[in-house]
Amino acid sequence: MNHQPTLIILAEPTPAGVGATGAAGQSAANGQQALGLFSVMDSTVRRGLASGLPMVVVAPPDMAKQARQLLPGNDVIDLPDMAPTRSRADRLARAVAAGVEASANAPGWLLLPADMPMLQVDTLRAVANAVALYTVVFPQYRHRRGHPVGFSAELFSELIRLDSERDLARLTARYPAMGVDVDDPGVLMAQDAQSGLAQLRVQLHSTNLAPR
Repeated sequence: MNHQPTLIILAEPTPAGVGATGAAGQSAANGQQALGLFSVMDSTVRRGLASGLPMVVVAPPDMAKQARQLLPGNDVIDLPDMAPTRSRADRLARAVAAGVEASANAPGWLLLPADMPMLQVDTLRAVANAVALYTVVFPQYRHRRGHPVGFSAELFSELIRLDSERDLARLTARYPAMGVDVDDPGVLMAQDAQSGLAQLRVQLHSTNLAPR
């Protein structure tokens, strides 16, 4: 068993309409948006590789294909299918479960949205070290909570049962979290503050998480 926690990178689905046939201007704009998402995820994955941590990427098929250019196929998981009526935050909670289940022997997990390319490698290592000591941990920059959020192996059975945003909220409400001070504003710098990943951040950083 690897003695380091596994980094799980969570990618959003490509925006609706990307690649669809339409007006030339709209098609070009959508194409640029998709390219931007790919580029951001690529930067995040490369930081994960530089950290030396075991890593799993959970992504929709188009982005998973790109991730496989950097990682072996077994380390990239297609985002689980869910009913279209389910929210993006629900799909991402299910993605967390898939990533944890795929790395079941890990001593813990770091959950990192794929849209945080400015995060420093040393921050990943610092949070990984803290997972060995605490059940739930997060980095904080100037008293502001950031990502990745770390979970210890004792939460495995609960993490693999996550199926909705509500499940994740209940989990974070049950366990207090420990903050790890870092000199890294990148823990706060998300690419898209309105995304489903942002909703996931709200759940992970609920008022029940107690700073150090």
